[in-house]
Amino acid sequence: MRLLLFLFLFPLISFSQTFLLGKIEISGNKKTHSKIILRELPFKEGDTLYLDKIPQQLKKAKENLLNTSLFNFAETDTFGTTTNTINISIKVVERWYLWPIPIFEQATRNFNSWLYERGFDKINYGLFLAQLNFRGRNELLRFVFRRGFREQYGLAYSVPGIDKKQKLGFEIKYLYYRQKKLAYITTNNKPDYFFTNTYNYQNSSASISFTLRPEIYNRHNIEMSYNNHFINDTLFEANQYFLGNFNKETQYIFVSYNFTRDKRNSNYYPLKGYYLSATVSKTGLGMLKNETDFFTINTKASKYFQFSKRFFFSTAGQAEYSNLKTYSYLFSRAFGYKNFTKGMELYVIDGNGFGLCNNSLRYQLVKPHTKQIKKIKAEKFTKFHYAFYTSFNFDAGYVLNQTEINMPYSNEFLYGYGVGIDFVTYYDIVFRFEFSVNKFGETGIFLHFNAPF
Repeated sequence: MRLLLFLFLFPLISFSQTFLLGKIEISGNKKTHSKIILRELPFKEGDTLYLDKIPQQLKKAKENLLNTSLFNFAETDTFGTTTNTINISIKVVERWYLWPIPIFEQATRNFNSWLYERGFDKINYGLFLAQLNFRGRNELLRFVFRRGFREQYGLAYSVPGIDKKQKLGFEIKYLYYRQKKLAYITTNNKPDYFFTNTYNYQNSSASISFTLRPEIYNRHNIEMSYNNHFINDTLFEANQYFLGNFNKETQYIFVSYNFTRDKRNSNYYPLKGYYLSATVSKTGLGMLKNETDFFTINTKASKYFQFSKRFFFSTAGQAEYSNLKTYSYLFSRAFGYKNFTKGMELYVIDGNGFGLCNNSLRYQLVKPHTKQIKKIKAEKFTKFHYAFYTSFNFDAGYVLNQTEINMPYSNEFLYGYGVGIDFVTYYDIVFRFEFSVNKFGETGIFLHFNAPF
């Protein structure tokens, strides 16, 4: 590495020595505009860099570029160094950006519930089309045509930088759902399903959001949307609490503000750094007929430690509360969907608030390796990286239920623990196989497709 050669040639230079950053040379970006890459760097041409900080800044620049999900690989280095100036090179390998993806997927709340409950009739099929890095500006254009258990039709367009400094972005989105068969009530911590030959549930939403990114690691997001939910007479008779307001239809304006600070080394499998997020949202502004009305607060925080070359530890906490007074099957979801303690993937626990703490001690079984598939000529696929980790995990949680509906296992302490094997590879792919034990002594093997938290 040229930076190491530079340090070898100037051993007597004080580490407080400063250098003027003369030039940033970018290569490999066949589609991506250079300004998109420059926006992610912790330095710019003309900056003054300290010698002892340069390796750390180059590493951070690489991590930032990979976290955009625009590149499979990124390399940073120095060149043309003199006694008072330094130049930096950035080399990237771009990903494949156009994805016409056939949809064939399970349609329940999570993969494990679909597998263990044998919900093989709950399948979606269709086509998802995503154009990433649209126009080379990191814009995202998406279309979805989904049939089957849960029909969905929609489109979305997002632009991360509409101003010269690329600090302000926006997204517009429209989605429409409808279902003949759907989960309509929770019984014994499991969803029961309702089915007729007509569409029992329909939902449409149109939204616009704005994102302010004043610097690399902080984001502010404001969203506003119009939402409409409708159920037919038959479903209403089966569960008058489905929408929560004893009506067959509800509509509302949804407004939210979110702040995020993300200093993780990777946003899809982090090992070092930290993450903070806070969201305040209001469902219903008192302007529409049959309006749902409540507010929600959600906070998240996670910290990642590296103890040695191969040992890592992470801990994360999340809390959410809404002032929803009347139980609603649609709006009272706490555990059993995206959130749960280890070994509780199959349980549904409804409520209007929850707390969750996740902890994981990981050991790097196989260090990150890069392999080249010689028979594949396309640069975007010919090289791939992979790594394996084993982990010991412990979670603790609590579901707060202040509604009039009695929900088993709410308002009590929950926990679970287990061991797992994680496979991490390119295109942000993570497979996690876990053997878990929950509070009740029940065991199971569970498969997940993302990082622990």
